[in-house]
Amino acid sequence: MSSPFLRALALSLAFAGTLAVTPSVLASTPDSEAKPDLDLGQRLHRQCALCHGQYAQGILGGKYPRLAGLPDYYLVKSLTDYRDGVREHAAMTVVGGLRTLSDSDLASLSAYIASIDLDAVHPLDVPTPEGADVENGEEIFQSDCKTCHGRAAEGNKRKESPKLAGQYDGYLLRQIEKFKAGKRMHANDPDDETFVDYSDQDILDIIAFVTTVDDKN
Repeated sequence: MSSPFLRALALSLAFAGTLAVTPSVLASTPDSEAKPDLDLGQRLHRQCALCHGQYAQGILGGKYPRLAGLPDYYLVKSLTDYRDGVREHAAMTVVGGLRTLSDSDLASLSAYIASIDLDAVHPLDVPTPEGADVENGEEIFQSDCKTCHGRAAEGNKRKESPKLAGQYDGYLLRQIEKFKAGKRMHANDPDDETFVDYSDQDILDIIAFVTTVDDKN
């Protein structure tokens, strides 16, 4: 029968061994479960700022869209799609360096961009396109678009739909044209035909309404 000293020594070594494996267990936590690092996200955003602006405000006219304040769930999906080649844009993958970023990097970058309050740091006055009927656009939007994008175009996490309010009309128009041409998938549905029955004027009107949603005056 072992002595009390040997039994105590064995227990001590066993306990020490348990402590030794704890860091490796923690280190195995998947990237997707790590808490976003806003400081890291801000550093990563410096590359994005080369096109999208210091505050992710985009460029008037929508050559580069506003990103600031978009929901992080949408940003993560979009950035992941660019990184993985689901969506193609050389500036995003080369200038932005997305190909080298991990899931946790993308989560941190998305969280930082989502946290930017443009009203506080760089207020925008998004113009409404000329020749549009805002009232008609509002009627169509509230009938056909609000279910996914929200009554105030604020987005919908459950449907993975982005915020549209505050976005440039030129960018929105280009994306709708891509949806119609099958170059982008709308509503995560390859067979979606949302825009087929809308006239060019209807689409202009819808976009015009969206540009007025967050008007301050």
